[in-house]
Amino acid sequence: MEQTISLSAQDSLRPSGGEIVDLVGKVCGQFGVTSLSRQIGACKDLLAETAAIDVAILGQFKAGKSSFINSLIGRDVLPVGAIPVTTVITRLRYGVEERAVVTYFDGRTSVAPLDSIDEYISELKNRANEKNVDVVDIELPSLRRYSGLRFVDTPGLGSVFKYNTEISEDWLPKVGCALVAISSDRPLSENDLNLIRELMDYTPKVILLLTKVDLLSKDQQDQVVQFFKNTLKNEFNRDFATLPYSTLKETEAHKRRLDGLLFSLATNRDAEFRGIWHHKVRSLARMCTAYLDIALKT
Repeated sequence: MEQTISLSAQDSLRPSGGEIVDLVGKVCGQFGVTSLSRQIGACKDLLAETAAIDVAILGQFKAGKSSFINSLIGRDVLPVGAIPVTTVITRLRYGVEERAVVTYFDGRTSVAPLDSIDEYISELKNRANEKNVDVVDIELPSLRRYSGLRFVDTPGLGSVFKYNTEISEDWLPKVGCALVAISSDRPLSENDLNLIRELMDYTPKVILLLTKVDLLSKDQQDQVVQFFKNTLKNEFNRDFATLPYSTLKETEAHKRRLDGLLFSLATNRDAEFRGIWHHKVRSLARMCTAYLDIALKT
């Protein structure tokens, strides 16, 4: 514990992010702090590879996450339905050839036709992930504009399928940029606020995506957006970008507004990646220090 305190106090040491992560891992092992293991693993994974920035679409079930991604890429790649559909983490990024790679929990991989990926990621065809799929990676030439980004579709939170919620919650520490999808046909909930609060520990990039705005008039849209902004400002004392979106009406106009944010993220990938990495490391160190304070007082 004394080593941790002296390390954070002596600014002249300035350890690298990797050294901080290693030290936090050592301290957590010494004091039996298991609750930070996902964050430690996410930081190590990020450090070990020059990965794309993961733009995760997160939110409660039936918020329109998969439909949004299909709309963004301009084709129906991901399955959608009237009941909770997505059961496996699915990542989409630019690739010179169109393909889908299925990775299983045991490390095996297989290439699947794009029109059959619902066999792996759909709750209807892969109930409770009985096929033991870890992740499905899809590469599309059409995503060249967003090279450097990887769009991540996640199972919905709060559905009757608790396994799906656990998958998304376990994945949260890996998020690079978070698009929190909230359907316009329901108000901002305590679950939404809790999700945003948790995401703020993992990324400085949290954007609200108000989906299905075709259900509202223009005046109603403006009222809802303003309500969201005021509520979040009061709750977190910070402003969040809030973007309306519809896959049915004025879709191209909505896409242009979102494209400005995503294209900037892609073109400034290196600087944005460093900012996200530093945010994760600072957050991890802060949470570890909080646990040590409790242990010291105890």
